Amino acid sequence: YDMACIQEPYFNPVNLANASTLGRFWDVIYPSNHHSHAARSQTLILVNKRISKNNWHIIPINSPNVMAIELTGQFGKVRIYNIY
Repeated sequence: YDMACIQEPYFNPVNLANASTLGRFWDVIYPSNHHSHAARSQTLILVNKRISKNNWHIIPINSPNVMAIELTGQFGKVRIYNIY
């Protein structure tokens, strides 16, 4: 798979996904305010490391329950939203 939109992800005691195993194959994307918002984040996006970081970026959204990224390629641009 190239991307996964996760809802109600498990976070460890320091409020991170289990990046030791995920980080091997995926870039783990948290909501823009994940570390500064008191409410628990309910969404997470995983982007396969085969996709260049030059071809996508995070769209800032001030919510623990909504996040988005924009992909750019020969196809143009497409935005992917993960809404809890």
